[in-house]
Amino acid sequence: MPASGTFSSAFASALTTISVALVGFGIFSFAVDTKNWKDYFAERIKEVVIESDYLNTLDPETLKELQTRLLKAQFKNSAIDKEGSFLNYFHHHLHRFISEPFREDVSTEVLMREHPSQEGLFQVTDKVRYVCRSSGGRIQAHIGWKPDEGEFEEVLSLKITVQYPPHHKNAGQKVVIYPIDGSVLNNDLEAGIKIPLDKFQDIDSLVVTTESEYVVKLGKFQYWQMAHPTKNFEVTITYPSAYQIQFKTLVLEDVVSQITMYSGYLKFGYGSWALPQSGIAWLISKA
Repeated sequence: MPASGTFSSAFASALTTISVALVGFGIFSFAVDTKNWKDYFAERIKEVVIESDYLNTLDPETLKELQTRLLKAQFKNSAIDKEGSFLNYFHHHLHRFISEPFREDVSTEVLMREHPSQEGLFQVTDKVRYVCRSSGGRIQAHIGWKPDEGEFEEVLSLKITVQYPPHHKNAGQKVVIYPIDGSVLNNDLEAGIKIPLDKFQDIDSLVVTTESEYVVKLGKFQYWQMAHPTKNFEVTITYPSAYQIQFKTLVLEDVVSQITMYSGYLKFGYGSWALPQSGIAWLISKA
């Protein structure tokens, strides 16, 4: 071992210092490289699992489990899927609506007038117009019209028309899809009808109009419900000024609704999403 203070001793000390520095630099470089590799693989995993078509290869149950894990992490709640939870209800009853075709800008006009020959009855003209929006390359499968048992005293007429949207080659053209031959059987209307839209399935923004006329009893509740997920709707009801109206909304967000009421006139607008079975109810009675 070189004597202290000699050149050999200084040289040995320098070699030791350099060796320690090189080892330290090597450890630092390894740590940096390890972090870089970790980041690299993390990004690759993210691309494979989240951003690529990998998810499309998974079966529905695996995707459901993945979604549940995500929600548990998001809400910091490991019991979010316990028996009887809202998440279970959502999966069974609401989840399918996310990808279903929907309706947009629904407009309804209800004109109520006293029956010309029978007291205590109203003759009603009901016109509904809406836009069919596609999801997954298709719009709703059919148009249904069916009164509940005892809802109407008599159904007088029904007409259903579709209109091609502005971007279509037949833009503006209207097609009557019911009644096809110009004749209507009242017993068919009492039982309800279902008209398929097979020929129009790939036409996003197809406009549908239904015009019906029926008779209702004074003092009987009427209601109007969504048959599909619906974005934005409005209802206008006119009735003789000698009567009064009771009105109830069946929607989730009343804060985005607007009501205008005068004698013999009511207009309700809703600027948000409404689930099937949401809607409004009203009752006409003597003032």
